[in-house]
Amino acid sequence: MTRLNRTQLTTGLVAMIAALGLATSASATPRQDETVATTETETRQGPIRIRNVHGYSVLDRQHLVLRAGSRQRYLVTLQRECHDMRFSHQLGLSFDRLATIRNPRFEYVQAGVQRCYFDTIEEVESNDAARALIAARAEAAAEAEAEAADGANSARR
Repeated sequence: MTRLNRTQLTTGLVAMIAALGLATSASATPRQDETVATTETETRQGPIRIRNVHGYSVLDRQHLVLRAGSRQRYLVTLQRECHDMRFSHQLGLSFDRLATIRNPRFEYVQAGVQRCYFDTIEEVESNDAARALIAARAEAAAEAEAEAADGANSARR
């Protein structure tokens, strides 16, 4: 798996979200010399209010979808891969039945003995929509990495 630094990944994600028409302003694009105080999800839509989480779907080692209420689904992206998540019979969450998540990086999933911290959480329409969003972000990150590599190669010439 290719590792990206935070600036490359954030820049690629912001470009992808802008292409999808989800970005609210150009101020969401971070500069390399600037520290971003909030996560991308907070910048776009503010706090997430979750009521009555009653199920989940593990999409891969770094993503899961929480089912809440009658129709709400939330895509959770973890800060790093959570190996125990795929094999646990139950997952624990760091928040109660009624929660307002202002900074997702303080929240976590307890999978077996492993505590896996959130990176982002955002509302999605379905598991398929979540998978499509994950694939689009991975593609954008790969393109950003390729552009960075091309730029580095051009600078060396």
